[in-house]
Amino acid sequence: MSPHPILDAAVGTPNFAQIFGPVFWGFCISLILCGVSVMQGYLYFTRYNDKLWIRLFAGGMITLDFISMALISQSMYYYMLPHFGSFAPLSAVTPELTVECLISAMLTFGSQMYFAYQLFIIRRPGIIAKLANASVVILGTFGLAGGIGCAVMMFMFPQEVFANRNHTFAILAGISKGFGAAADIVATIAMCLFLSAADTGLTRTSGMLKTIMHLFINRGILVTIAQIGLLITFFATSNHLYWLAFHVNTTKLYVNTFFAMLNARNSVRSAHGQVSRMTESTNHGGVSAIKYSPREKLEDYELDSPGFEKATIHVTTTSTTAAI
Repeated sequence: MSPHPILDAAVGTPNFAQIFGPVFWGFCISLILCGVSVMQGYLYFTRYNDKLWIRLFAGGMITLDFISMALISQSMYYYMLPHFGSFAPLSAVTPELTVECLISAMLTFGSQMYFAYQLFIIRRPGIIAKLANASVVILGTFGLAGGIGCAVMMFMFPQEVFANRNHTFAILAGISKGFGAAADIVATIAMCLFLSAADTGLTRTSGMLKTIMHLFINRGILVTIAQIGLLITFFATSNHLYWLAFHVNTTKLYVNTFFAMLNARNSVRSAHGQVSRMTESTNHGGVSAIKYSPREKLEDYELDSPGFEKATIHVTTTSTTAAI
């Protein structure tokens, strides 16, 4: 068996563009997504004054994203410029990509745990809600463990990542991406179910909840497609580097969707501003009670909720509390 299956996959004489073309275009997309992250981060830090731990968490996410982009750029430089036309560098993975793999696992886990926190503050009673929260945390933790294991294997066996892939490395990569995708799917479904249960029946409030549900669904679809695409290309096209193009962009999607969810609050409130005005006009003591129907009562509207800024709307029904 050839020691370079990636090279053997090329038809006839190995072509440099055939091998590195998908990685190059994936790298270009990651640069664009990194720019979007910068803009999202700027908008967040200039428009919101959340609790300190959330701002620190967001700062850590954007900082790690910068470091990840720098490491990817250095690896692309190493593979494509000093050794242009040579496939020898493919015999081993760079230390920069090894560290980037670890950062990717951390960013993915951080984004998922913030999503789990959002599920927690909804505070829907019952065993189903607790199981959903626990499932997201457990699945995300398994994904993080797999990602850390991948980084360790890349460090120990750098020659067995691209060519002659290490079997243990492949299993750990499958665990990381598989459990990561499962955590995103469970979190998205749970959030939509919880927000649906929080529907008060009031037209404006229902419209706001539907808008938020669409945001969560879009976030879940994006990151899940990225994780599944990476998983498929990693195993189905093991003789190519297609999976690397997915890898360098998956982390960027997690950071982008994290900041997009934070920054969407102003647009949601603007689209449903009359709800906020109704709240402000009736809320003199911090809480107001509004009777809606015999089967459901809108117990209160609050202008504050854990982890969000003062203008956040906090909707409570008899069955569910939703912080928006």
